[in-house]
Amino acid sequence: MMYGAWGKILRVDLTQETTSVVEPEEEIYKKYLGGQALGAYFMFKEGTAGPDVPAFDPRTLLHFLVGPVTGASPGGRSCCATKSPMSFNCAALAGGLTPSEMKFAGWDGIQIVGKASSPVYIAVVDDNVEIRDASHVWGTDGEHTELVLNKEVHGPYDYRAESMLTTGEMPPLLAAKHPADPNKGIGNKVLARSWVIGRAGENMVWNAAPMTEGARAHGRAGGGAVMGSKNLKAITWRGTMGHPLYDKQKFMDVCRAVRTKMAAQFSWRNYGTATGWRNSMATSCYPIRNWQEGSWEDPEALVTISGPFMRDSSWVKKQSCRGCAQKCLTTAKVNSKNPMMDGTIADMPDWEAMGVLGGNLGFIKPDGTDYTPNDPYPGDVWDMHEAQNKLLRATFIHDDLGIDYIDNGMNLSLVMELMQRNLITAADIDGINLVWGNIDAVNEMVYKIATRDGIGDKLANGAYETGKYFAELKGNPDIMNYVMTTHRYGQPAHTVRGGCKSALSYLTTVKPNTHTEGSAEGEALINQQDAAYNSNSMVICMFVRGTWGVDAIDAMTQAATGWNDWDNDQTMAVGARVAALCRIINLYTQTGDPAFTPAVWDGQAAPRWFRDPFTAGPWPKGTSIRYEDGLVVDKDKLYNEKLPAYWEARGYSRNNGIPTAAKLEELGISDVCGSAAAEMRSKFGN
Repeated sequence: MMYGAWGKILRVDLTQETTSVVEPEEEIYKKYLGGQALGAYFMFKEGTAGPDVPAFDPRTLLHFLVGPVTGASPGGRSCCATKSPMSFNCAALAGGLTPSEMKFAGWDGIQIVGKASSPVYIAVVDDNVEIRDASHVWGTDGEHTELVLNKEVHGPYDYRAESMLTTGEMPPLLAAKHPADPNKGIGNKVLARSWVIGRAGENMVWNAAPMTEGARAHGRAGGGAVMGSKNLKAITWRGTMGHPLYDKQKFMDVCRAVRTKMAAQFSWRNYGTATGWRNSMATSCYPIRNWQEGSWEDPEALVTISGPFMRDSSWVKKQSCRGCAQKCLTTAKVNSKNPMMDGTIADMPDWEAMGVLGGNLGFIKPDGTDYTPNDPYPGDVWDMHEAQNKLLRATFIHDDLGIDYIDNGMNLSLVMELMQRNLITAADIDGINLVWGNIDAVNEMVYKIATRDGIGDKLANGAYETGKYFAELKGNPDIMNYVMTTHRYGQPAHTVRGGCKSALSYLTTVKPNTHTEGSAEGEALINQQDAAYNSNSMVICMFVRGTWGVDAIDAMTQAATGWNDWDNDQTMAVGARVAALCRIINLYTQTGDPAFTPAVWDGQAAPRWFRDPFTAGPWPKGTSIRYEDGLVVDKDKLYNEKLPAYWEARGYSRNNGIPTAAKLEELGISDVCGSAAAEMRSKFGN
């Protein structure tokens, strides 16, 4: 028996309507742990990493994977690992209770191939697996789907027709008030949990996301679209098997120490990433109107997105993932005079939503005003409240429809800027007045995108493809100058023209345009990235990992698995394997395009980085607090000095970033991806 892992992954072939069990050896778990690393391993093992298997091909592998501590430690997550519709590696993480339920059912993951002939969902109760009809929830959105399916899947102990207690067993006061009724049982308990797609996933919108608990998204790179391409509406789990821990006492001792540290972090526990709003103002890292600016001159403008303001104006209830003290998911309610928004129940937006759906779409400005970020804030507390309502509504519709609001936020803001600059008109977008701050227009457009209705079909492939569409429509290639994407995916609420990110980190992360995998440069960036990739393979929350520290991560891994020789060198080696495997996937899968080269891929950065310094807020008034490039990125230095030096430090080809044969041998993965890397070296040089 293994510990930390069950040693089995459920494989479902939707075309053949069959199920089987994949049983990796313990050495595979020790080399890859789970999550992102294991997903990349299987893509090579199954031969789906190359250009001949596009994302929507039935042969494409879709994984949901966990790690050795999922379900028992604080901050357990799940990793959706597949190939993005945008032709790069997809590895997106989400929290909630569903990852634990899969682990408790006795599985380390699920691997899905093929395509169902009609809409289905997969129901798993421990070893019992069924492919069920999903026609009754097809066409519905995420929250409704979860409520329906979670009630349909039950474990062996989830129902009791008769009373469990006799009157004599009950405390006297309770028995007097509620005498036991032998004919009254507890009925069905709703304990199952699901990963689902909304209408965006059904319609294969390229940035669609698998969702759970209404607001927890595997948000990046389009895993929900791959689910939709397989006619898979949901995967619903109920587990009663527990967790195979090696040293339970040691494991719980480490968990208690971690939770004690978490409990002392007042700001994080209460406000999550909303604690960062003041720092974003001070470092020009808040997206405003498609990243035309990075700060407001008047800090009062951003009070609306501060944690305390949100708590007082909209919070209803806080909740957490299993065993976690952070309680990062907070239910919020909209109270607005706008009937389209009023009564909306959403989660409190995290920092990314605050940025890409807040200031980025112009929701900060009060209705009826057209001030610039250089002006004093012209509104009052009620204007702030309504700005927050718009943000909550925008967050809700993206979550419920199942869309990555980072890429789609940049998508919408691009269209708004093109409208602002008179490069397109409302007639080009079905007559919708998609201008800064118009929540009604945003609401209408997002639904059009999710259903591929009219202009929504042109915008459904993300910000980069939207820019290409309008550039071709208008015969104006300059439109691409306003596209805020890197590697063709939308930029998060962290900028390289302020004090929170380096351009090098965005160019080199193997999850394109991801903000959570390093922010420094040089060797420090490599260490940050490898630590993040390890977290994605252990499948733990990055915010919790910061509380754990290196020693706790190693100790928890040892206690879960019984690998007593596990240390930080092995932890970081998992991250380095991810970096190499996924770099090769990102390049290899695109080699079918005759115009593709590694230089083309690495050159896909937002033009605004290199040419448009900010004019508002504190940043232009001082000097760079972190990066030597200053107010804009030095393109020549980035590509001719920093990037080649980074590849060399990684042990990859300095010229094109392809991992060398020696590096793959050192990492022990040459048998997995060596032939693909050799093919690319032959084609593009060393």
